[in-house]
Amino acid sequence: MSQVRESETPEDRVVGILSMLSPKSLLRFKCIRKSWCTLINSPSFVAKHLSNSLDNKLSSSTCILLNRSQFHIFPDQSWKREVLWSMINLSIDSDVHNLHYDVKPLNIPFSRDDHNPVQIHGYCNGIVCLIEGDNVLLCNPSTREFRLLPNSCLLVPHPEGKFELETTFHGMGFGYDCKANEYKVVQIVENCEYSDDEQTYQHCIAYPYTAEVYTTAANFWKEIKIDISSSTHPYPFSVYLKGFCYWFATDGEECILSFDLGDEIFHRIQLPSKIESGFNFCGLFLYNESITSYCCRYDPS
Repeated sequence: MSQVRESETPEDRVVGILSMLSPKSLLRFKCIRKSWCTLINSPSFVAKHLSNSLDNKLSSSTCILLNRSQFHIFPDQSWKREVLWSMINLSIDSDVHNLHYDVKPLNIPFSRDDHNPVQIHGYCNGIVCLIEGDNVLLCNPSTREFRLLPNSCLLVPHPEGKFELETTFHGMGFGYDCKANEYKVVQIVENCEYSDDEQTYQHCIAYPYTAEVYTTAANFWKEIKIDISSSTHPYPFSVYLKGFCYWFATDGEECILSFDLGDEIFHRIQLPSKIESGFNFCGLFLYNESITSYCCRYDPS
C-alpha cells in the first residue's frame, strides 16, 4: 500500500478527493480553478465519479423530480400552459426511522411556446432527458446544469401539400455508453407521405423508420441504421439498463426493441409465451436490475 501512495502524484490525490464529493460540491469547486473545471468536465473523471457514486453503499439520498402544469385561459379564449418543476430531496440519517426532506423549485430553461407539454423521456445516473415539442434538454437537477441539444438532423418542417415527406418523432432513449464514457440520446423517426391534400390516414404512405443518435462529447446528431419494418410500432418511452435502451413494441405481436448504446445497433427481442390466454403484455419497467414486462387481461367487449 505504501508503494501505491508513494507513486501517487499531487494531481492523483486531487482527482481521488474530488471524485468522492457530491455533485453540488463539485459545482462549487469548478469555480475555484480553471484546471479543476477542465478536470471535472473530462470523460475520465466523470466515469470515476460515477463509479464511486455507484459503489458508495453509505449513500442514502434520493431526488424526486416533480412536474405539474397549470392552464391559464384569457378573456379572448387564448390560453397558456405554465409548467412548474420542483425537486424533492429525501435523506435518511443513521436512524432509518428518521427521514428528512426539502422541496426546492427548479427552473428549466426551455424557450417554450406554452402549448407543448414537457415530458421526461429517460433518466440515467442522476441526469434527466426532457422533451418539449422538437426540443430536447439534458438536465442535472442536483447541479442545476442544463444542455439544450441541437436540432435533429432528420426531423423536417411539417409538409404543406401531398407527396411531401412528413417526419414524426416516434421514440426516444437516453443512457450511458460505458465503452466511450459518455451519454447518448437516440431518437426514432417515423416517415410517411400523403397522397391527398387533406393528409388523411387512409391516404398515408408509410416509409421505413430512420434513427439518429446524439453524443455529449461530439454535441451533434448523426444518422444511424435502423432495420425495422414500418409495421413495427415502438412505444415512445424507453427503459435504460446497463448500456441498453429498451422499448415495448408491437409488430403483429408484442416484442421488445433494444438499442446497444456502445455498438449503436438495434435488436428485436421476443417476449416469452403468455401463461394464460386472454392476457396481453402492456409495457416495461425495471425490477431488481432486470427488464420486466407486465400483463393485463384484454376484453374486446
